[in-house]
Amino acid sequence: MGHTRDVNTVRFAPSGQLLASAGVGGEMYLWKPSLETQKVFGLEETDPGWKTSAALRGHTDDVQDLAWAPDSSALVSGSIENICIIWDVEAGARKCRLEDHRHYVQGVTWDPASEFIISQSADRTCRVYGSKGPVLGKKKGKKSQAASSVHTVLDMQCLHVLSKRAMPASGPSEQEQEDSKPQRLSLFQDEQLNSFFRRLAWSPDGSFLVVPCGQYKQTADSPTLFTAYVYARGHWAQPFLRLPATNKAVVAIRFCPQLFSLRDCPPQDDGAADTQQQQPFQLPYRMVFAIATLDSIIIYDTQQASPIAVLGALHFEAVTDLAWSCDGTFLAISSYDGYCSIASFDKGELGEFVLAADLPPHIRERVACAAKQAAPAASTPQPHKTPGPASGSANMPPPSTSQASRLEQEEDFNRMSPLPMRKMTACIATGEKSGMKRIAPTPIVAGNSRPDSTQATKKARRIAPEAV
Repeated sequence: MGHTRDVNTVRFAPSGQLLASAGVGGEMYLWKPSLETQKVFGLEETDPGWKTSAALRGHTDDVQDLAWAPDSSALVSGSIENICIIWDVEAGARKCRLEDHRHYVQGVTWDPASEFIISQSADRTCRVYGSKGPVLGKKKGKKSQAASSVHTVLDMQCLHVLSKRAMPASGPSEQEQEDSKPQRLSLFQDEQLNSFFRRLAWSPDGSFLVVPCGQYKQTADSPTLFTAYVYARGHWAQPFLRLPATNKAVVAIRFCPQLFSLRDCPPQDDGAADTQQQQPFQLPYRMVFAIATLDSIIIYDTQQASPIAVLGALHFEAVTDLAWSCDGTFLAISSYDGYCSIASFDKGELGEFVLAADLPPHIRERVACAAKQAAPAASTPQPHKTPGPASGSANMPPPSTSQASRLEQEEDFNRMSPLPMRKMTACIATGEKSGMKRIAPTPIVAGNSRPDSTQATKKARRIAPEAV
């Protein structure tokens, strides 16, 4: 029993004990580890497998994306029927339907704090779902702290629609600009996007949301730039930052489940005027995340504006999805060409892990959930090495660390069990010579002009994101 047609998405539950898969024709299955071993074709050894736990029936057409609730009690799916369905995992039944979109739903994500569910569609909107407020004149009952996510989904309603932004109208004079109405431009691309997926993602601590498939114009006559938008938690009126892409659309975002300590001396960007522009996210720790365009991967962290690395020329067809390992040492990339590539980072290459004791309790709980979601269960089958279209290694100089913290970090890695995959080439955006264009984004205060041409004297094209 299992899928009879193409599979579009697979997601581990945060508990690590279940796996959800969905694909063409509305087929959705929950899987659990099997104690029985099975023979692997072409190999002598046997491998533990997975068996179906439940078949979720409710969609009649292709399912494009899945997202688990932080406590693994519920699951949300989005399909080309223009709907999202929230599932009760224990019962294996449909809990409710979200029917606000007018086109294919191509991406869904569940807030790490279990407060919001976000969906993105080809109708050029991103919808924020949350619990209804108390009825006027009625006292708000106290919710049990032990209540699971599945018990709160019936209160979900669409709270915000992320769709357009206001842009000041351009006129020949200042008076005409003041009198004219500001234009409203769409934030996201339409259905002509050459991808079936718009996979948005929350940061592990739940502080902000990164949304793909963005488009940006500085003025009505400016060329359209591909970008990803960043929204602060609870501030849905407009994005506070945009992250530029290459010359292809952004289709997926994935965060490393681990948090890292701040670097003592982060790389400085010549185009940034001050610390605020060099460090757009003012956080006491660093988060690393990958942005997938149709033909490349851009890896950012939250301490600097410039990307950590840019990976390109990996596949013959468009990239479809990303996934991090639980310890942050591997990044898997899938493509329409039938291959999965694995980017490998050495110990300490991305930085030092933040100790759990140094985090606030609510952040500690969310990050632990994210790490579990990226980690397979104890009896998960280990995938076998398969040749990919690229091999190599990502070479980023590790930050300086003390001997004690180094030993703690090694103990953390020893407790992990990273998958034995091949390494791939990563082109580091540190100014070294390479065949790729260099991306060196720098946040700019809204309303300021772009850097003049005298700053763009480097060989590679420079892309500068702006505060929106």
